[in-house]
Parts: sequence; C-alpha cells; structure tokens
Amino acid sequence: MEQIQISDKINPSATTISNEFIDTYMAKANGEYVKVFLMLLRFLQGGEKPSGRLIAERLDMTERAVMRALAYWEKEGLIRSQADEKQTAATGSANRKIPEKTALTPADLREKQSDKDFSHLKYVTEVYLGHPMTNPELTSLCYIYDELKLPVDMIEYLIEYCVSNHKTSLRYMEKVAIDWHKRGIRTLQQAKAQAAAFHKDYYTIMKAMGLKNDPAPAQIEFMDQWLYKDGYSINLILEACKRTITAIGKPSFPYTAKILASWKNAGIRTPKDVEAHDKQQKAYPSASATKTNKKPNFQQRTYDFDALTQRYIEKINQ
Repeated sequence: MEQIQISDKINPSATTISNEFIDTYMAKANGEYVKVFLMLLRFLQGGEKPSGRLIAERLDMTERAVMRALAYWEKEGLIRSQADEKQTAATGSANRKIPEKTALTPADLREKQSDKDFSHLKYVTEVYLGHPMTNPELTSLCYIYDELKLPVDMIEYLIEYCVSNHKTSLRYMEKVAIDWHKRGIRTLQQAKAQAAAFHKDYYTIMKAMGLKNDPAPAQIEFMDQWLYKDGYSINLILEACKRTITAIGKPSFPYTAKILASWKNAGIRTPKDVEAHDKQQKAYPSASATKTNKKPNFQQRTYDFDALTQRYIEKINQ
C-alpha cells in the first residue's frame, strides 16, 4: 500500500484525540475502524508512515479489514492515499480502475465470519434471498465489500434495490456495484440518487413505447441490459423505441433490442451516429433495394386458331 497522509482536520502531532474526532467521527464509526485510526495516529506520532500490513499485524486483524477501515476514513476526509491522488490526477474519478476479482478459499470465507460488518451483510442478504448463500454468492459479496470497498449502508441499499426490482442474482448486484464504482458513487445518498435516475429512465422508456403502466420484470430485464450492461445512452434507446413503433405499430421490447443490437454491431453509439448511418444508407442503397421488378423472362406462345379449327373439322369428318 502507498504511504498514508493525514489531512489537517486532525493534528497528527497531538498526543490526544481532538473533540471534533470524538463528537463528529468516532460516535458513528465501527469500533474496528476507530482502532485502526488510533493505531495509525500512534505510528504517525512516532514519525513512522505505516503500511496496511503493519497496522494489521499490530491489531491482529486481516489486512483486508484494515484496508476497509482506511477506505472508510478516506471517505470521511480524514486521510488520503498518494496512490489515489495520482490516479485521480491522471485519469479522473469517472475512469476508476476496476479491482480484479479473486477466488476465495473456504478458509478465506471462514475468516470472514469474524468480521461483524460482513456477517451482518451476509445475514441481510440471506433474508432478502430467502436461502443460505452459496460460495459463489459469498465470493461476490466479498468482492463488493473488500475490493470495491462500498460502505456497509450502501451495500445494504444495493441488495434492497436489486431485490425490489426482482433481481436476486449476486452477480447482477456485483455488476451494479461495479457501475457505481466506475461512476465514483461512494455514499448512500449518491447511490439513491443514481437509482432514482434509473427509475426515471425506466418510465421515460415506457412512455416512449406508449405504455403507462409500471414496468414488468421482463421489461426491466431488457432495460437493465440496455442501461447497465450495454451502456446505451437514454437518447439512443428512445430513438430505437420510436423506430419500433413506426415499424410495427406497437411496443415490443424484443424488437427494440434487435434494433439496438444492429446499431451496436455497426458501431453506432449515439443518435448522431444513427443520423449519419441513415444518410449513408440513402446515398448508397443496398443491392436488394435497387433491384427492379422485371417481367418473367419467357416467350409467350401464339396460336393460329383458324388452322386449329380446320384440323378439328377434318378429324371429325374422317
């Protein structure tokens, strides 16, 4: 881990904790987070710049638990890592690197049971799912908790939000969490605002389809695919909805999905791309569109009816 710097909100040279920390920060923090912060101050007062591993050894904690605590205090504005400052300056908060997901061993999963926050999240998740979590599901929850480092209250909201939208897959929840991470969403308030924006998009799409009812689970499945997984802009989706109604005269999510898929294959990502593609199609129509309706290529037979009649009479008189 990179060296940690303390901001000037807390004086690192003091031998006592300021009242601001006790009144504002300590009261609402997890006990282990407070322990990590105090040990961090202890090192700094001695002129040392500790790593997460060193703090973990002193407190008999896992390094992951220490990193979660440091991420919490960073979110609160009391510490900052040089690595984050360099990354933000180089790429901006909108292009955060997505942490790699590592497979957890049974020993890792057993160790997580001693983490009170994680145990609480596991319990909440199992209540919502209605069954004990499988190892793959626990691995996804660990990834959201340890690697993406979302706050506990935010993860609780994530689970509630997904289940309320009929999404009970931990893999799906993981994808939503990754999307929040990429967007720099780090607080419960930001997550709720993002979720509200997506709900607004749902009803905007429904309205474009000419539908006034609440979206059904199958329709939400399509919209989540477009918004979350494929990353289409809302304006592009609305254009596809418009063309669906024009083409078949009724709303059809599968038909809209085909339009969007064809645009994706053609490299079309914005309404302007659609407009340019339309102009190109008009300028250079396909071969099938240029075919003319030709008459059947065969010779029509002609008949001498007078000769036929004469032959018929001769045959009768024989």
